[in-house]
Amino acid sequence: MSNALGDFLRARRTDARLQAAAQRTGDRRRTTGLRREEVAAAAGISADYYTRLEQGRETRPSDAVLDALAGALRLDPDAADHLRRLRDAHAGAARSEPSEPAALDGALVARMEMLVDAVRPNPAYVLDRLSGVVAANPEGLALHEGLADLPPAQRNTCRSLLLDPRARETFVEWEELARGAVAHLRAANVDDLQDPQLAALVGELSAASPLFRTWWDGHVVQRRRGDITHVRAADGTVTARRYEVLHLPEDGMRMTLWLPAA
Repeated sequence: MSNALGDFLRARRTDARLQAAAQRTGDRRRTTGLRREEVAAAAGISADYYTRLEQGRETRPSDAVLDALAGALRLDPDAADHLRRLRDAHAGAARSEPSEPAALDGALVARMEMLVDAVRPNPAYVLDRLSGVVAANPEGLALHEGLADLPPAQRNTCRSLLLDPRARETFVEWEELARGAVAHLRAANVDDLQDPQLAALVGELSAASPLFRTWWDGHVVQRRRGDITHVRAADGTVTARRYEVLHLPEDGMRMTLWLPAA
């Protein structure tokens, strides 16, 4: 049985970024991050109870316990929300048979195509929960070099960022964008991390990209919003661009719109 809640807690507890605070106690440490006992003490729960959470022997902690753990592990709002959704998703996580990929609604795709076309010449694309491209204008496809050459069903921005070496040349802050893509992939699929389509994508990217494997195994979580980054053109010119992300939660999609930075 999946132990997504326990795996997340363990990954966050052993995050090296928690090491500095722990070292201020002055003791010599063999553990990266925090010990179980330290997390339990900071959260005001017993070490035995916390151990049962990590091991999957306790799966229904209260909201108060989750809030205390989020504070002890210094989780940001996205990660704290992810923790709660992992708890809530556990009861319905069992899957007896692999599901067939859901077919995209034609009317919905047409609406998304109209939306990205309306914002031209600004690059824009709509992605599903796996970062697959549902709709994109020509400028949006051109931003991820090589994406337009692929069959529509194979266009995936997370795959492009992690596996296509041209992405490192296009996006100056490539590592930040790529790590964010992995973090969003986990966040967007928190309600069913055992989904076969997700598992297939994670398996593919893990086999081909050590960085993806490290970030995925580290349970990094962050929902895409917006920021300023820098894009390098084919002639070497670097331009600051702002990307904004519009979430469409009812449809399980998000639209990314690239705008001038100023």
